[in-house]
Amino acid sequence: MHGRKANNYKEENGKLEKVKELIPVVNDLIIKKKESKYEKKYIQMSSAILSKCPYIQTLWNYRKEYFEFIKDEHLNRNEKLPNDTKGDSEGKISEEFKNELKEMMENENSMIEDILVKFSKCNELWFHKLWIIKYCIKNDLIDLKYLLNELEYCKNSLHIDDRNYHCWNYRSYIISCINIYEKKTKEKLPKNMDSIEINENDKNKDVEQNVNNFNVQTSNCKLSKLLIERNFSNFSAWYLKYSLKDELININEELELIKNAIFTDPSDQSLWEYYRWFLFKKGKHEEEIFFITLENNSFYIFFQNIVKINTDKSKLYDSKNEEICGEWDRQFIINNSGNKNLESCIYIFKVNESVNLSNFSCLKLSICYYKYNIHTPQNINYEENVLQDLVIGYDNLIQNDKNQYNIIYEINFEKFSKNSHFKLLLNYSEENSKEDQTVCKNNCVKAYTNLYKYINDTNIRLNLAKNVNFSLLNLELEQINELLCLESDCKYALFTKQKVYDYYRSSKNDDSDEILDLSGLNIENIIYPFMIEAFYIQRINLSNNLLFESWSGKCTINFLYNLKELHLRSNKIKQLSILMKNLYNLKLLEILDVSNNELVKLDEELDKYEFDTPPLLKEINISNSNIVLLLNDKYKKVNKLSNLHVTFKGDEVVLLR
Repeated sequence: MHGRKANNYKEENGKLEKVKELIPVVNDLIIKKKESKYEKKYIQMSSAILSKCPYIQTLWNYRKEYFEFIKDEHLNRNEKLPNDTKGDSEGKISEEFKNELKEMMENENSMIEDILVKFSKCNELWFHKLWIIKYCIKNDLIDLKYLLNELEYCKNSLHIDDRNYHCWNYRSYIISCINIYEKKTKEKLPKNMDSIEINENDKNKDVEQNVNNFNVQTSNCKLSKLLIERNFSNFSAWYLKYSLKDELININEELELIKNAIFTDPSDQSLWEYYRWFLFKKGKHEEEIFFITLENNSFYIFFQNIVKINTDKSKLYDSKNEEICGEWDRQFIINNSGNKNLESCIYIFKVNESVNLSNFSCLKLSICYYKYNIHTPQNINYEENVLQDLVIGYDNLIQNDKNQYNIIYEINFEKFSKNSHFKLLLNYSEENSKEDQTVCKNNCVKAYTNLYKYINDTNIRLNLAKNVNFSLLNLELEQINELLCLESDCKYALFTKQKVYDYYRSSKNDDSDEILDLSGLNIENIIYPFMIEAFYIQRINLSNNLLFESWSGKCTINFLYNLKELHLRSNKIKQLSILMKNLYNLKLLEILDVSNNELVKLDEELDKYEFDTPPLLKEINISNSNIVLLLNDKYKKVNKLSNLHVTFKGDEVVLLR
């Protein structure tokens, strides 16, 4: 009635009768479990029940306790034997009993697989299957080949149901078990394999070869390819690709596969998610140190993103691996709630005053940090209460924190100014920059917050996948437009198109429109090498600060050799001639603004006034300076200063070449 199928009461009543038959048997087994009475006949009884209803966890627990019981019973019997008959078997399982246990576990696993044919999504079955594997590993009942067969079983199961998340979950545990087994096996092998002769049929040698041949990345790559070719709409298989190393993926073949999938089913969100990730985020894995500067015996460590450092474990070492002591600090970031964030993008390591850094040519910085969005299957994390018991007694397998990573950074003082990333970060979009509220105890770092914001806001190029360039993005844009001609209302295509447009537009901005704004920060000096990583910047605004010229040249920016435009308006510059000597190394400088500064004393003789100028300098803005006052008073007839023409542009006075 009303389109609903009528209930089949006969079938339901039949099922109910079967359940009623099981109830007294189940109750009896539960009582035996409470009494810790473990007998083989009860195992056979539970097998019959579980094959019909595998959801009774108590019965699975009874079976686990039975197998543990017979193992302990065997060990107890060995302990009661006379000492002269124990030999080397004390505290160990005999080979004869080990073979019996192995056969029982194989039968147990076969029974599970038989039941899984009908109940493929029963969580109790998959976890009991995992328990069997763990039991066998702990008691040395299986080898690597057996574990690889489990992976093969997972592949066959996913052929039948490629969205069975229980099977995907079990597979990830098996990979972890392989990793644990591999490390345990290598620990048991002789340390110097070349120094001893091993028979060709030796089991350890076979195991070692198998360990070396298995690669989780290759396994994941083959499985994801196989399942995606069978069914494009498989989010789990696409997710497996997120973890693959770059060398396993051909970018053209991968894009062709993605586009074929998208054109087959444009409404599948998982395809578009992977597509956008592949274009814009692929290759962004562990964090990297962006650059390091040194000032007043303190290292300033800059990251591209905010990170949380474990300062207790982060150390500085010399070339002999001896620790150099010091204290950690960071730039504090105030979050929206007004609290200080535990993360930062700038950390400071202040070396103890007793340490003279000039005695070192090279140091090694080891930084432990936390990051929570990295998926690296080759680094196995042993989940508590699942696989943790497998690593008991193996301290080298115990992991302190699954989200903790390590950076080893070599600080070579001879190469301090080199940076491979900075050329990628010259595209600064003021519209996209966010006014983050920052506080720092050290004024030196606070003054350069805008320098870091300039770097951080413009790292859009770093978010592009390796080998993906503008021409490839154009081709992808054409493909998306072609799809939209067929599927005009495909929201995922529209969203991806907009993302490509945004990226392309922001990345193609003309460099001449970009300027690093460090104005109004009360900066008193810019000391080499504190801003050495700004080497490639072409336009800097340092107006409204406290800068002054330097007779020694140390307090200037004459090391920024790529500067084309420099704004020093409203500072404390009193001698233009000295400043120009400071800036003479800026061979590419074209525009200089020194307005609202004194520049000369009021008794200066302008008709004899000379100063050095960089070879390409075209314009110097000297408005609102003592030079202008003198030109309007005593030296009205002077139209040249140091071979530069005095020109009045409205309210401004400039010197032009």
